Amino acid sequence: MKGRWQAVLVIGGLVCLSFMIPLVGLLSSAALGLVVLRQGLPAASTVLVLSAVAVAVFGSVVLGSVAAPLMYALLLWLPTSAVAWVLRISRRIDWALASVVVTALLAVLAVYGLVGDPAEFWTDKLTLMVQPLLDQAPAGFDADGARSGLRVAAHYATGFVTAGSALSVFMTLVLARWWQSLLYNPGGFRAEFLELRPSPAFAYAALASIGVAMLLPSPALAELMWNLGLVFFVLYLMVGIAVIHALLSRRPAGKFWLVGVYLLLFVIPQVAIPVVLMGFTDVWMDWRHRRIAGA
Repeated sequence: MKGRWQAVLVIGGLVCLSFMIPLVGLLSSAALGLVVLRQGLPAASTVLVLSAVAVAVFGSVVLGSVAAPLMYALLLWLPTSAVAWVLRISRRIDWALASVVVTALLAVLAVYGLVGDPAEFWTDKLTLMVQPLLDQAPAGFDADGARSGLRVAAHYATGFVTAGSALSVFMTLVLARWWQSLLYNPGGFRAEFLELRPSPAFAYAALASIGVAMLLPSPALAELMWNLGLVFFVLYLMVGIAVIHALLSRRPAGKFWLVGVYLLLFVIPQVAIPVVLMGFTDVWMDWRHRRIAGA
């Protein structure tokens, strides 16, 4: 944050580096989010344009293409910038999270409204991606079973892609907010994140989508509801992590247990399910303050 050109160097440079180390692109988004949070959209827009020029030059010289790397960079930057702007003007991280979730839900609805058969669309795309691997599969490999699994996964691909995108946007926002706290307001992010609590309306909407998916006989409507449910899964995953942080922050070995939780989430993804349930039920159980009352 020492100056505009330093920001351009970091943001543009990290995107260029992400063509070799993909996850580094998220750091670029977080850096731009930090500029939005600290200086607002006008200053951030200038930095974004200059960074885009740098990426275009890199693409032209190194990759032999301008459009593809530029589009990739904008897909990284624009969502985080928009959400960071929401956080800057509202000063509420739960509103920023809500904006991510609502946008993701609308995206799922848009796909099902505009694409005749999303499952067929994803089947074609996934088959195209996996076919080279199937062609090189060793003898005895069940290629037909793999294709059948792809057809099943295609029914939920819209929700997985949208929920994954929402998760990455919110993670970059959290990183940007943490950096801002470290630089300008030590301890501010911790207090904010520990009280992350979206509107109860989201919990009732999640219950409605699950109920419709399970009870109504229409397979097409059930598929849509399950895909919406994946977005709610990400929402309450973040809330559940905030609840766990709040509960463990009062324990002497809390940091040790937090590391364990994150390792389990990384190594055993199924651990996310109880975390999500904790975040979801916090609407009614208020785990954080209940724990304080019982301490």
